Amino acid sequence: NSVSMSESLSNSVSMSESLSNSVSMSESLSNSVSMSESLSNSVSMSESLSNSVSMSESLSNSVSMSESLS
Repeated sequence: NSVSMSESLSNSVSMSESLSNSVSMSESLSNSVSMSESLSNSVSMSESLSNSVSMSESLSNSVSMSESLS
C-alpha cells in the first residue's frame, strides 16, 4: 500500500539569495530605495524580483525607471 521512493521538497525550501525589506545599494536622496535586488516570499532555487524593485536615481518621492517582477 503506497510505497513511495520519491524526493519531495515542500513548504518553502529555499536555496537562494534573499534580500528583503528595502535593502539599499545605491545613492538615494529620498525615501524610496533604488538599485536594490530583493528576493522575497520563499523563493526556491530561482531569481525573482518582486514588489517594485527600482534601478534608478530618484530625487523625489516617486520612483521612476522601475523594473518590477511580481
